[in-house]
Amino acid sequence: MYVLDGKNRPVEVFDFSEWSRWMSENDLTFRRTLMEESGTTVTTRFRGASETGTEEALLFVTRIAGTQDGNNESYGARTLDEALEQHERIVQKILRMLAGR
Repeated sequence: MYVLDGKNRPVEVFDFSEWSRWMSENDLTFRRTLMEESGTTVTTRFRGASETGTEEALLFVTRIAGTQDGNNESYGARTLDEALEQHERIVQKILRMLAGR
């Protein structure tokens, strides 16, 4: 379980109550892009926990929802910077696909 410090860097915590309280009191979404033309939304947020059994903690996730093919996807990232770069790449890819219709 992780929370973010003042510079949005993950810090591991071991107390579930502390983690739960922090998660409920903070805005966990860093970027949301709605492409009205297609109804697609790309959202990047802090998830606060890593999946068990993974070597690296992918604590940020970028999700694509509302795609016309119904193939909604999620991509994990280790840091906020990686997640925001990923968010932008995904948005640009979708915009290129929409322009190519």
